[in-house]
Amino acid sequence: MLEVIDLFKESDTVDELGVGSIRDAIAEGLFPGTSVLHTRLRYVLFIPWLLQLAAHKATTDEMSAEFRKLEYRLIGSLLAGGESIGVIGNRARNNLKRMPSDIYWAALGSWGVRLSGSSAEGYFRRQLDHRRLARRTAPTDDSEARELLPGTGLDPHLPGPPQDLLKVADFTVTAEEELYLSDVIAAATEGSMLAWLICHQPGSMTEYVWELDNLWEAPARLAELADHARRFHTAIHGAALVYNLRLARKSGRDEAVAQYEDGLLRWREEMQRTATMESWSRTGWWTSIERLKPVRPITRQFVDRWLNLVEQDADLARSGVAADLVATRERQIKGVRARLVNQAALDRWSGGSGLGRLDFRWTVAARHLQDLYTARAAS
Repeated sequence: MLEVIDLFKESDTVDELGVGSIRDAIAEGLFPGTSVLHTRLRYVLFIPWLLQLAAHKATTDEMSAEFRKLEYRLIGSLLAGGESIGVIGNRARNNLKRMPSDIYWAALGSWGVRLSGSSAEGYFRRQLDHRRLARRTAPTDDSEARELLPGTGLDPHLPGPPQDLLKVADFTVTAEEELYLSDVIAAATEGSMLAWLICHQPGSMTEYVWELDNLWEAPARLAELADHARRFHTAIHGAALVYNLRLARKSGRDEAVAQYEDGLLRWREEMQRTATMESWSRTGWWTSIERLKPVRPITRQFVDRWLNLVEQDADLARSGVAADLVATRERQIKGVRARLVNQAALDRWSGGSGLGRLDFRWTVAARHLQDLYTARAAS
């Protein structure tokens, strides 16, 4: 897991001021099923293929052991295929602890590739039950009896694996796989930005979803949610800068103090240039968030107070109210471990924390979409 995070982590996952519930609500509304630990889309096929291969063993324990071996073999196969970036376990190899199946298991369910099973072990138990029932049903003359057999737990329309999967593999999605993945993901996430972008390819990929050149064609609800994401992305970044400025001042790091004071000046210019607070319906904003995922009142209170300060267009680098607000928020989240009250924690501060700009998993979603677009163009 540490290796995956080191290679592909999103810096916005450092939630110093406790806005992760809002970030995740927007991310799930735009790109359901995605995770910051995802690397490449074809893992969504690799995992069920390996499950099917392992299910030929006689017992669930043997199936589970075989599945783990196959996941390790997949690492070598991808490396042999010329892949390195995006290969989960490319350095840890057989010492890898957090397997690709752990990382993508929820996505398999959210996107309709996995139809049942809370874990790989549950899937294997289902396979054993299915096998036993099939043997009992085989001798009967009643054709309808076999139709009543429970499913295997995977989508029956799943494309078959390539013959050399465990020898040489890569992340290139084939034309058949693209059709399958596009259909199943779009159907499972209907009404989301992910589903809409699967069917409406933009002219080019951008750093943030709200910068897409075809966003104006999207349904009004999705365009509005993307705009809420843009405004929150910009406005909340100032709170992270104020927090780090307070840490820099408290630890006596003059160079860092100058850095964050300059950062707040540039952030204020960005706020004005992008008209972040202009005509922003805060009521509509909170209605959208609460529809997606309830937010704790204390979190909403902090965000509202911060946005009220931002609307005043004050010099927040010199604002005692802003400094106290972020200090209070850190204590609410961390208690005695808060850096602004705990000298030992402050001494461990690296000089910057929680500064990653929120992209609401767009980096991950864009990578998945690009895999589909590339396959589509090549077909």
